[in-house]
Formats: sequence, structure tokens, C-alpha cells
Amino acid sequence: MTGGQTYYNGLIAQGYPADQALGYTQQYYPGFTPADAAQESMPLPAPIPSQPLIQPQATPQPQTMVQPMAQTIPVQQQMANPALGGVAPVAVAPIAEKKPILTWVAVGCITIAVLLALVGQFGNSWQVQNDESIENGAGQVSLGLSDMKVDCTGVAQEQSCIQLAYVLLADDMDNAASESPPSDSIVKGPIENYCENTYSLTIALAGDNQELRSQAGDDRENCLSNDAAGGVTGITVWIAMLGLLSSAVMLTVSSIGKELPANAQRYGRPSSFIGGGLAILGAVIWLLMKFDFDGNFDNGSSFYFILFAGILAIIAGILDTFDKR
Repeated sequence: MTGGQTYYNGLIAQGYPADQALGYTQQYYPGFTPADAAQESMPLPAPIPSQPLIQPQATPQPQTMVQPMAQTIPVQQQMANPALGGVAPVAVAPIAEKKPILTWVAVGCITIAVLLALVGQFGNSWQVQNDESIENGAGQVSLGLSDMKVDCTGVAQEQSCIQLAYVLLADDMDNAASESPPSDSIVKGPIENYCENTYSLTIALAGDNQELRSQAGDDRENCLSNDAAGGVTGITVWIAMLGLLSSAVMLTVSSIGKELPANAQRYGRPSSFIGGGLAILGAVIWLLMKFDFDGNFDNGSSFYFILFAGILAIIAGILDTFDKR
């Protein structure tokens, strides 16, 4: 009898099923094939005492348990066959899953970034008139992406300030001049209206003075550059916010172990980088295109809100990169 057959018969004698005994035997004796059915049904010779591998044991003990190779028997098989070798199944503690803590922090950063972007998008403080340029009797002027705000609060001639601001920001300057101004000391209107109305008023006062008329044309173009800068920046910031919202949804779905169609949750991190980059790009575009009225205006809080929103979104992408989920 070959060594493989002896090993195989010993496993059968210990109570292993035929298929498991065959699998274990072939690990050490590749190509082994058991004898035919007739030979398998014959009684096995008494185990030789000098071969402890197949020696039956009256009192099985864990330290003397005989098995093909302990390290090759899966834990599931040992637990499913507790009678083999007389060893009780050993409970294996489950491996704790890593919690996506950094990803949740990233989602929080993106949420704050979206809120900052919303405030910046609708805020009227992209440019704020500095204190040195405010004249007596004139209100403080601030510009948003498309609107202008004149605050006449505390001005000595408050009613005159409101009347002038209302006329210059009106869609129809002639009709506004004949109407009663609002009682609110804060007047808002489109930047484009201010540029066109100021130009029309200057041309009417300039008469035949070509120098003043030329200067009025240049001032009009410079003023309208703020409206153009606001339009481009506004579109860019909207796209950035859509990207950030998508990123927040995808990162959340990925954190809870769910899936989106086409595994879209995988793109949460790139969307965060792209959204943050677009927000910063929008702020830079506005900075390059806007006109600051000869240094009389400073960058306001809305500009910095958009800038910080982009930085937060990029930080969120970096945090998700280091997450070990």
C-alpha cells in the first residue's frame, strides 16, 4: 500500500468524509487516486502504533489531535465539524469595520462650502466703497455680482441721497425722477442701470465738450466691466455649487456603504476638487475683470466667502483621500 493510500485510509478511519480525506491527501500526494470501491469497503488493518498520525485515540485531547495540517483546515470547517478531533469550536471575534470619520468631516466641509458660496453668490458686498472715498452727503456704495446697493443711513441729506440713488438705479431714469422715492434708506438696483444712467446724465451735461463725452464713454465701459465680470463669475459659481452638492451626495452614499447607478459614488472626491477649483476660478475671473473705480473700492466679504468655499471644498477632497474606509 502506498504512502498516499495509507494517509487516506487513516483520515477515513478518523471519521473524515471521503471528499475531504481525498482533498487533504492530494495536498501532500498530488495526483493521488484512492483504490476502487471494493478495496475501499474492505476493513482497514489495525493502525500501527509507530504511526501516530493514524493511531486512534480513546480520549481525544486538543494537544494530541491528529489532523492533516492544522493550518490548512479552514476555520469554518473546524467549526462545522466540532466532533472531529474532540475539539470544541473556537469563537472568532469579528474584525471591526473602519468608520469613515474623515469622509464625514469632508461632507461637513462641503456643506459649509455650499453655504458660503450661496452667501457670496447673492451678497452685495463683492466691492465695498472705502471710507476715504465717501463724500459728504453721499451714501456708501457696494457692488454685488449684478446689483449695486447705496446705503444712505446716517447721511445728513438722507432724502436727497435716496432720491439720487433711486434715479440712477432705475430702469427708466426719466420716470424715476418724477416719482416719489422709497422711504427705505437702502436703495438697490442693477449695475447696468447705474452705468447707463450715469453715462446718459453725463452726456446731457457735457454738451459739445468732446473730452467729457469721450471720458463718459470710457467710464461707461469700465462700469459695465463689473456687470460682465459678475455674469461670468455667477455662472462659474453656480456650476461649482452643483458640483459640490453632487460631491456631498456621492460621499455620503459611499460612507454608508450604498451604491448609485453606474457606481457614481466613486466620483465624490473628484467632484469636490472640481467644485472647489471652479469656485476659486470664479473668484479669480472676477478679480481680473472687475473695475475698482480708481482704487475707491475694496474687495468685500462676498468675494472672500467664495474664495474660502473653494478652499474648503479642496480640503474636503484631501480629507477623503486619507480616509481608510
